[in-house]
Amino acid sequence: MMNDTAPSCRDAFWRLLYRYLWPFPYFRDVTRGSLIERQQNYRHNRRMGIHLPGFIVKWTCLTLFFFALGLLCEELLEVVLPAACCYVTSTWSLIVVVQLAVAWLWLQRFPDLH
Repeated sequence: MMNDTAPSCRDAFWRLLYRYLWPFPYFRDVTRGSLIERQQNYRHNRRMGIHLPGFIVKWTCLTLFFFALGLLCEELLEVVLPAACCYVTSTWSLIVVVQLAVAWLWLQRFPDLH
């Protein structure tokens, strides 16, 4: 008989990892709804903005990890393809860091958008 809890534990792990690394579901769209709804969504985003520096640190660590892994593959192991994959992944992670930093600065700079 198969263990029914194994797939749910695996799914729970990936969901937890997703929630730990990806901050965007915690924010609301401020371009939809009436004026009052947009104002409420922007206020909600400003309140949630205090968590963005933590996500920036996590993604910066991922960027540095993949860059160092690419450097390790390139210099010590002398394999080019895995090193290139690590460099591309670190670049994508850096793009997420820039997006998060811009969002955090925007929410700090403009207290009342509407």
